[in-house]
Amino acid sequence: MRLILFLFFSLFYHAIFFSQNYIDLAKFHYSNTPQNKFDSIGGTTNIEEFGADITFPIQLNNKNVVLSGLILEQIKLKIHPLADFTTISTINLKIGLNRNHSEKWNGTYLLLPKLSSNFEKITAKDFQLGGLILMKYNKNDNLKYNVGLYYNNELFGAFFVPLLGLYYKSKNDKLEANLTLPIWADVNYKLKNWLIIGTNFTAGVKSFYLENDYTYVVKKTNEIFGYLQFNINKSLLIQTKTGYSIGRSYRVYHENEKIDMGISSFRFGDHRTVLNPDFKDGLIFQIRLIYRFNLE
Repeated sequence: MRLILFLFFSLFYHAIFFSQNYIDLAKFHYSNTPQNKFDSIGGTTNIEEFGADITFPIQLNNKNVVLSGLILEQIKLKIHPLADFTTISTINLKIGLNRNHSEKWNGTYLLLPKLSSNFEKITAKDFQLGGLILMKYNKNDNLKYNVGLYYNNELFGAFFVPLLGLYYKSKNDKLEANLTLPIWADVNYKLKNWLIIGTNFTAGVKSFYLENDYTYVVKKTNEIFGYLQFNINKSLLIQTKTGYSIGRSYRVYHENEKIDMGISSFRFGDHRTVLNPDFKDGLIFQIRLIYRFNLE
């Protein structure tokens, strides 16, 4: 019983820090695309992706919550039309703290070490280190603002993303908007207690070391989805999503080619040579399974 109460209050304070009245403790997704044609030469590839995001909060006291968790990602695709399928993966730890600074302000501070490569063998070149600072301001019960900064030492160089967003929920609990721009935006509307319709946008940049080739691949994605969410019960949710990519690429570079610095979509001192052709944008089909802890 003590353990159950301890976990409950850990989750309670975690939800206060994150503004919503729920916490997604586990998220799993699988996505696939129809065949994508390469731009300059013949050949096609589909992109198959699996991901998992696990979070476990532990309350220290009324002001501090320790955050821990794990993000897994695996992608299978052809990075060149004449090559076999390549599998690239990420194992990303989440280690940090949520601190309640005042009645209005709280902050999230995360260290994000990860291994990112094709894992043919593990070396120091697979290791990357990143971090996140996100400050949240509670305007009222229905409106929260956030501002922050993400950093990662990508294989191409230092990469920064300034973050700005908000969380809003209507008084009738039907409309919800959760934005952390430029990487995430979600707006949804509750049609029934068991059915929600929504749209979201995701953007990201990640790099993976390719062992034995002395190269790395940079995944760049901008994806817009429409979805239906089925609430199986209060804790288990399923989302069926159909989306489209905009400017998606998996570009390969020699490991010695770097940039001076990247800030969001801008690259400074980028004189790298791309070693593979791009493929066209296209449809994406995705299914997500979410385990949610509700506090209501």
